[in-house]
Amino acid sequence: MSSKHVRRALLLATAVLLQAMIAIPASYADDDGDDDDDDVRKPVDIVVVTAQRLDDARAGIEPGIGASSYSISNETVENRPGSETTTINQVMLQMPGVTQAGSGDVRVRGGSDLQYRVNGVIIPEGLSDLGETLSPRIADKVELVTGALPAEYGLQVNGVVNITTKSGAYTEGGQAELYGGSHSDVEPAVEYTDTIDGTNLFFTADYLHSNRGLSSPTSRSDPAHDTTDQIDGLAYFDRTIGANARVSLILAGTNEQFQIPTITGANAQNYPFAFGFQRPLQVNGQSAFASGALNEHQGEANHFVVASYLVADDDWSLQVSLFGQASRFEFRPDVTGDVLFYGSAQNIRKNSLAGGTQVEGTLNVGDDHIVRAGVIIDESRTHFNYAALAVPVNGAGVQTSGTPVTVASFAKEPEDQMSAFLQDEWHPADGLTVNGGIRFDYVRELQGVTRFSPRLNVVYTTADDTTFHAGYSRYFVPAPADESDDAVRPLAPTSGRYPGVSGNPLRAETDDYYDAGVRKTVDAFSFGLDGYWRAAANLLDSGFFAASPIAQSFNFRSARVAGVELNATYAQGPLTGWANLAVAEARGSGIVSNQFFFTPAQLALAAGRNVPLSTDQQVTASLGGSYHWGAFLFSGQLTYGSGLPSKIIDAGFSGVHAVGHAQLDLSGVYRLAVSDNQSWDFRIDVMNLFDNAFLIQDGAGPAGSLPQWGARREIYAGVEVPF
Repeated sequence: MSSKHVRRALLLATAVLLQAMIAIPASYADDDGDDDDDDVRKPVDIVVVTAQRLDDARAGIEPGIGASSYSISNETVENRPGSETTTINQVMLQMPGVTQAGSGDVRVRGGSDLQYRVNGVIIPEGLSDLGETLSPRIADKVELVTGALPAEYGLQVNGVVNITTKSGAYTEGGQAELYGGSHSDVEPAVEYTDTIDGTNLFFTADYLHSNRGLSSPTSRSDPAHDTTDQIDGLAYFDRTIGANARVSLILAGTNEQFQIPTITGANAQNYPFAFGFQRPLQVNGQSAFASGALNEHQGEANHFVVASYLVADDDWSLQVSLFGQASRFEFRPDVTGDVLFYGSAQNIRKNSLAGGTQVEGTLNVGDDHIVRAGVIIDESRTHFNYAALAVPVNGAGVQTSGTPVTVASFAKEPEDQMSAFLQDEWHPADGLTVNGGIRFDYVRELQGVTRFSPRLNVVYTTADDTTFHAGYSRYFVPAPADESDDAVRPLAPTSGRYPGVSGNPLRAETDDYYDAGVRKTVDAFSFGLDGYWRAAANLLDSGFFAASPIAQSFNFRSARVAGVELNATYAQGPLTGWANLAVAEARGSGIVSNQFFFTPAQLALAAGRNVPLSTDQQVTASLGGSYHWGAFLFSGQLTYGSGLPSKIIDAGFSGVHAVGHAQLDLSGVYRLAVSDNQSWDFRIDVMNLFDNAFLIQDGAGPAGSLPQWGARREIYAGVEVPF
């Protein structure tokens, strides 16, 4: 199936579904699930009941049986510091085993390999992490599913982020918000839900201007050259057909522009990191260049569409979806400054187009079995344009010519994926569930790779509401599109060269994953304990190397990731609280692909012993709570991380980690009643109350670049007005 056919199918299906939403006679739906108190709840009628039943049927197609699942509702998000002005990734930092890794990125159980689904439908991998860009305003619930996943989930080993969008079926009305504060932040936003002629709709959009876009490379509170402008929005439509079916459409997009922050007080003539050349370099007669004068920029855009048809009866359900995504990434260097500082000025453009279909369903077989099956077909094309400016050097890294040379490459990288799964949820006894399945994946990049992955989960719930689970999953993770060889080899005789001279192609990863845990509920308390062990062959890791502005992937021959997570929640009356603690270790040995990113000493050391992965944070913790007192809401949260891998000793992997760091955030909200049925919310947030200056990563690790520091104390205020 060609990309032209995929696009035509997506356009045709979208047109058909839109026409259906306009033409189908309305049957009235209902809702009971919206947590946002600012919207007006609709009366419980046949429309709401139908909508809730179809939502339950959709959730039942992918129940995550035996996996470790953590969810946060929209109400919970609004009750925490930052509220909906954060990102999906920042919301996830309050879940067990989730750590921050700089510039909005997160790691889950020692990895960044996450799949995002919206209303159960896969959003294809783009050129940036959707969790960094999507706003929690779109979500009625954010759920992280990790561990030994059942067969419906695949191609990503660290977890699945399920986002359930808000819907006009349950509430009506809108709200406008204005939020801002530190770093000259200004963030207006709007949200609206309604039902018009039987079609439910939800719309949200926001704009952000800030002088702190990416993580700062210094500890200063106001980073230099770090302005960002961002806009994103989502529209959701659905319409019920009779009592058993629904069509829906999601249109979403983000566009973000960043300045690349600079360090201060350094000069290219004596900058301490030499990369693959000897300083000072000279470009057009210039060798001195102040770090504060660097002027680099980066742009990212993601757009996706999902069209679905859901039908459900008492004993079966089926959802058929078409999805598509277009994404773009562009890095624009400071030509002279980048060559003098880093050895090369890399102009990079990547464009990706993906589309496909997802068909999944359930069938009740007798009283004891529920069979689930599905097929997902995804086709993507990535276009990579690369042009680097550098100066010639000899074998010792000494410049041999003052005339810069340009290295350019273009690649068109196809990737086709086809997955199918079959599983049986069996209830052999009261409280006991056995969920076994098999998954088939085929991935074609330059060549085809096929894998069968067995899955088995067992869940047992006792009469006193204690739940035990244990599971095993085999994972297959295809290698990402890789243009490293085309970009790196031509730079070998220039100042932009990497430490090594050769490298093998990326390999697909295979994992054996074991997970077991227990959860106990006592009145308003809930406690959980979970342990996992992951043994990986050809584990895929990534990092920022030398002057590259984008993450580069490589494989460890073998790796192990193990950890234990504890979590607790409390909710009763006006008080809620939560606490999470995760202890983990992630180690790999033997770098077997893209070896040119590493020095011979690093490769030798990694071949001889287990070294920390770039995601190895050994202790992660978070806790917090909120309290309603009349018209006031008070909340706070504390996060702690023991630090990511840090310094290199003797040009090898040292195992040293960055210093641990803690951050305390506080929030207060006052709800002012302006009429019998309307109120305005005024809030103030203080982030990093004690103004701790801490490194997220120091940039000197095995996959290092510039340092990344956490934000210093920030103070924000906002007002939310319904309409």
